Amino acid sequence: MKKYITYFPGCIDSQNKIRIEYIFEKLGFEAGLVSEWNCCAAPPSHYKPDFFNKVVMPLRNLGISQQKGGNFLYSGCQVCVRHINEAVKIINSDSMFKNQADYSLTPFNANLKEAKAGSTGAVHLLDIIADPEIESRLLNNVSRNITGDSILLYAGCNPDNENINRFKNILNFLGAEVSLYGECCGGGKLRNTTPVHSKRIENANTVDRFFKLINEKADETGSDYILAICSMCEKNINDGIEISDLDIFAPIIGLTEFLGFLFGLKGCGDLIAGGDNGNNSDALKEYCL
Repeated sequence: MKKYITYFPGCIDSQNKIRIEYIFEKLGFEAGLVSEWNCCAAPPSHYKPDFFNKVVMPLRNLGISQQKGGNFLYSGCQVCVRHINEAVKIINSDSMFKNQADYSLTPFNANLKEAKAGSTGAVHLLDIIADPEIESRLLNNVSRNITGDSILLYAGCNPDNENINRFKNILNFLGAEVSLYGECCGGGKLRNTTPVHSKRIENANTVDRFFKLINEKADETGSDYILAICSMCEKNINDGIEISDLDIFAPIIGLTEFLGFLFGLKGCGDLIAGGDNGNNSDALKEYCL
């Protein structure tokens, strides 16, 4: 029987129409989205660091997951993962905080069944891939050829160098040449988190500078495309593309879509594959993009 897990898309990854359940099935899991999820509140807590934003909002998602039997949330956003885990640490630091959280979560039917740090919290998708058993399943299900691809693996502010290197080794094993880059996109510092498309572009200059810097790195390393481990990083790079005056830039793909591409999911990776992979592109967009 496959292990059931709950996936938390967050505000960034929710814009993708990727079939998450298909990807996790290939990794050996049965996955479902957190029902009625809310923003993890990392960006608003930066401007208003009250108990509701720092604890209640992130833990509501975790509580919903626990009601379904999963002590952990899984996400492709490093910022969401960090904020949820920080909320767990806060309620473990003082019983008063735990009681206040329980009281606030009761109207949402999202009280935590497990509150101990280490026994609950959020897990990034990269941490799953780095597990040797899951790595084996990933390799066994690859149906696309990336031999000869030159990839700029953008780790952002992900602190787990061991897991990053394990993933790099997987890509190397599949025949790709991989360069690493880890400059923070700003999302980890809660600065470059405002979507450009919303017209709230107070951080536009910062996003543009960051995008041009990483595009230069891709050019220096001869990378065919940029693979972003974190969905927040992916979004900030895409925002940079929108506001940049560059005519040519390296394509960007997020980790979830890249896995869909490796597993042969229709529509995933069209940009990095040079079109529609021989199929009708309009029909494919329904599946992945």
